[in-house]
Amino acid sequence: MKRKFLIPIALLFSVSFISAQENNSELKPYVDFLETQQTTAKDYILDLFKKYDIVILCERDHREITQYDLILDILGDKRFTNGVKNAYFEIGNAQYNDTLNRFLHNPSLTPEEVSKSVMYFQRNSYGAPLWEKSNYSYYIKGVYDINKTLSNENKINIHGLDIGVKWESATEEDIRIRDSLVANCRDSILADNFIRYFKRQNTGKAFVVLNYRHAFVKDLFGVENAGRFIADTYKCRVANVYLNSFALKRKGNSPISAMQDGKWDAAFIKANKQNIGFDFLNTPFGKDSLDIYHSPNNFTFSDIFTGFVYYNYFPDLLIVAGIEGYIDDEFAPELMRRYKLEQKVYNNQLPEINDLKSNYNIVEKVTYKEDTVEFSEAIKAIEDRLQQDK
Repeated sequence: MKRKFLIPIALLFSVSFISAQENNSELKPYVDFLETQQTTAKDYILDLFKKYDIVILCERDHREITQYDLILDILGDKRFTNGVKNAYFEIGNAQYNDTLNRFLHNPSLTPEEVSKSVMYFQRNSYGAPLWEKSNYSYYIKGVYDINKTLSNENKINIHGLDIGVKWESATEEDIRIRDSLVANCRDSILADNFIRYFKRQNTGKAFVVLNYRHAFVKDLFGVENAGRFIADTYKCRVANVYLNSFALKRKGNSPISAMQDGKWDAAFIKANKQNIGFDFLNTPFGKDSLDIYHSPNNFTFSDIFTGFVYYNYFPDLLIVAGIEGYIDDEFAPELMRRYKLEQKVYNNQLPEINDLKSNYNIVEKVTYKEDTVEFSEAIKAIEDRLQQDK
């Protein structure tokens, strides 16, 4: 009689052991939560406008291009073009906003004229002599294409918020003022530029893209943040959203780590979710410590951000830098004039124009999983988490 119970008892022990393994899995509460979530990243952000007037998105590394597919998808949605219409970006020289929007609202340009205009704005998009990251020209060309399909009253407006100079007339004094402002009050000026433009518009809604800590709605680690200035001005009208990226660390061969040492990305991969958004509050993700900044702290993600959007798996994120034809023979003298202005202020060494052409005219594309210099440790952390959870 006893022998008849051996198999059931063994099976019961085996099931209990497996169940205990699953219950002890560090990923389980995250995966269980994700399996209940169905809202896409785009829909989550657009839905926030039902409750908030201003939605701030925390941009990844400027070079990462797939995030701009999400941003353009948001901007092109009729919920945006019918009700929000205005987007604000940290990167973008505020001195050129009026000229930029005249271009964006002109549907009659030839393809050659569009390309020439996009290059003009790329060359003047930043306070420094050049901005070689492809994100800027990628999204303004995308917005131009969206606007061509829209009626005049629904066309999108883009506002750059950054400190810049009007390069055509820039002087040494302009360079000194620019750098003094950048060093001492850049975030307050980013916010002031936003507030100034926001007051002029008539929709009462705004989508704001700020990079990294600038999107924090609190001043952390002794640094003032543009998001905090905006949140202080508009109080409960502001939401801010973290877009999946990486964490910074102080030690190791690479300064970059996966969020929560790979736990978050491993959970999304295991749950088969790569396009999703949700509020941080009362979720396992929101309760985790804010590890994306390299200073130790006691904050959680829900202390700093309203919500989270996950768009594309970490290994597949794509860096794009360099722009074909960026420094041609026509632009080269103007670029060197800019560098000479800075040389007069700082007595620094002038770069060689041929070196600049070699560095910035070639388009380079690499995924995070292929970039073994910057991201190999982060990718390994995610793989280790998945391996441990088998």
